Amino acid sequence: MASHSSPALRVEFGQVNELHPSTHNSKAPVDRKGDALARRGIDAQGKLLEVISEIPAFAELAARAGRPLKIAILSDFTRIPYANGAVFQTRFLYRALRRCGHQVTLVGPKDPNSAPGDVPEGTIEIPSLPLAAYPGVQLPIPSEAWVYDADRFDFDLIFAQTTSPLVQFGLWLKQLRGTPVICVNTTHLTMAYEVLLPEALAAVPVVHKAVLGALAKPFEISYSAWYNASDGLVVLSEGLRQYWVDRGVTCPIHVVPRTVTPENFDRPIGDDPFVALLRERGLADGPRLLCAGRHTREKSQDRLIRIFAKHVLPVEPDAVLAMVGIGPDTERYKAIASELGVADRVLFTGERPFTEMLDFYAYADVFVHGSLSETYGNVLGEALWCGCPTVAFVDGMGASSQVTHEENGFIVDPGKGLDGQILGDIRFGTSVVKLLRDADLRAKLGRAASKRARARHTPAAIERRMAEVFQSALDAGNARKKGGFVELRGLARAAATAKSFVPWTASMVGLYLSGFLRPAGRKDWGSSQPTIG
Repeated sequence: MASHSSPALRVEFGQVNELHPSTHNSKAPVDRKGDALARRGIDAQGKLLEVISEIPAFAELAARAGRPLKIAILSDFTRIPYANGAVFQTRFLYRALRRCGHQVTLVGPKDPNSAPGDVPEGTIEIPSLPLAAYPGVQLPIPSEAWVYDADRFDFDLIFAQTTSPLVQFGLWLKQLRGTPVICVNTTHLTMAYEVLLPEALAAVPVVHKAVLGALAKPFEISYSAWYNASDGLVVLSEGLRQYWVDRGVTCPIHVVPRTVTPENFDRPIGDDPFVALLRERGLADGPRLLCAGRHTREKSQDRLIRIFAKHVLPVEPDAVLAMVGIGPDTERYKAIASELGVADRVLFTGERPFTEMLDFYAYADVFVHGSLSETYGNVLGEALWCGCPTVAFVDGMGASSQVTHEENGFIVDPGKGLDGQILGDIRFGTSVVKLLRDADLRAKLGRAASKRARARHTPAAIERRMAEVFQSALDAGNARKKGGFVELRGLARAAATAKSFVPWTASMVGLYLSGFLRPAGRKDWGSSQPTIG
């Protein structure tokens, strides 16, 4: 995703500068808190000017069943090791279901780094191995006898919020006991394959093609089969729905985006976090760009640093780019900033508590999002909710489903190939500078972004859509029972168990070994994130 100079295109800073009107005045006083409140549609006391009220929906599931349900959530995380969209969604569902009286059990890999209180009470922790490429990720493996006892797992519904072979656990219970299973896909697999290789090997076309050929097709075939064996698949965007339709998935596919938690993002705005960051570096206040998320290659934050250095700073020399987050590529990103001579203007903040993110979104001028691998992008959704003007790339998935060009943000063509990416970088930089120089446009887009996010992504709205998905799976399970479904016993149960658990174990061992192709430099990043329970 890196951009490079190209004599063929003859891109010069002067050409980029000509695209921007010179209206920005960094010396003018800025009421940053007032601007942030206005963009979110919030008054000076921090109260919403327009409140959207909806009736919770998960309680209706209990009413239809005549009792609270026993629901298992399969998750790749039993604690929150770092800011992670999938695990935040798990936490939302866990709490929302329990508030309506349902009995919720988290099922996932045992995490050796868990401290008391990190894991919800009653969690089923499956033995695991660490994934060297991603500190904090554990791979669940059915290596203990109790995992094979299907009679101990009495659930009305299984929600497989996992993009790993852990989904086999749910499909196994469906085959043996008829338990309804909903699968979830939140990972664009094609992009995930890319990060298994060290960057030097990934740059070799023959090696790159060989690895993708060895992984992509088999994995897509396996996942398609798993999803078709379930009672439905939840995806985060229309683009991801089409991705799986094109790969032969025929089960019901439900597009349900993620929510934003109002308790974190509708509270009163706190102190300006940029003030301390600028003071530490002896910098005067100026235009502020914000990028948030885990630092890993598939999110393309390195491209944002290059765009900032080549197409923003030359025309806005007082600007800063705050990089909130941490990950296996943090040190590489710092090296890139140094090589480009912008280390003093790229502010690496480390991971910040989730409760501080509102203040970063509120006091930033522009949120920049360079990833082409996001199936949704929680940080993008949060920025839009908070009314932070946003620039992103067209990706056909997460960003494309949330940003409408010049209505609630700017979304530009990323370009293909070396020359195309150079032009994509110019388009991105042009959009950023245009926003930095037009306060009225920032306010207009910010207000539209916040209003649209609140109309579509409130917890109540997402809960209602998810309740409909749950009911669809429950109806499928009831239909199986009425059709004469009989639980497997004896040799039939043993054969079904072997058919599910052998590939599960083999694939997890393979993933464990693949992690050493590109191990992360640190054992564990730690976390300032809240727990699931």
